[in-house]
Amino acid sequence: MNSASQDPKDPSQDAEAQPSEKDETFNTDVSETDEEGTTVREAEVRKDDLSEVKSGDNK
Repeated sequence: MNSASQDPKDPSQDAEAQPSEKDETFNTDVSETDEEGTTVREAEVRKDDLSEVKSGDNK
């Protein structure tokens, strides 16, 4: 009887219920590793999915 559309934890429903929360961000440290080693930098990420917020300031 449980369907995904009735699940209260469905992300699409949550985003519609609280649209302002989708825009909440915070700063955190991001580590990136490649053949030269590991680099740690600060990045602004979205609270809901931890995706990085792209800034237009970087040229």
